[in-house]
Amino acid sequence: MSDQVRSANDELDWENVAHVFYLNVFFVPMEKLDLSATLSYTLAEAEMESPSMPSVTVTNGGGTFDGAYNPILMNNADEYSDLDYSMLELEVTGTYQIRDNLSFTLNYWYSDFDDDEPYVYGDLDGDAYTLTGFITWSF
Repeated sequence: MSDQVRSANDELDWENVAHVFYLNVFFVPMEKLDLSATLSYTLAEAEMESPSMPSVTVTNGGGTFDGAYNPILMNNADEYSDLDYSMLELEVTGTYQIRDNLSFTLNYWYSDFDDDEPYVYGDLDGDAYTLTGFITWSF
């Protein structure tokens, strides 16, 4: 059995704030062509205070176990839970209607992630992009 015993009096302050800004544009330059673009920006922060677990006494089948908060068991938990990141995403899509039942779509997606508070897995800064195309046939 470990030194850590949970109590009804455990306290944990967690604060989480996220803001998302979003812009979408849809445009039809000609009868057979649809274009759209989406831009989003996310800004998020979160933090947790160090857990406060007061001493408790637990009776366990005739024996008594005195437990108290042991910082070794939750070492840096409050630091691992700090988040501070921003993310920019752009998606552009174009669809050309070849026939009434046949169309071609091209889609581009880009994301830039900026991690200002490295998390458990380290610094997650980076960007990614994809370009996909597909043909749709309706029957």
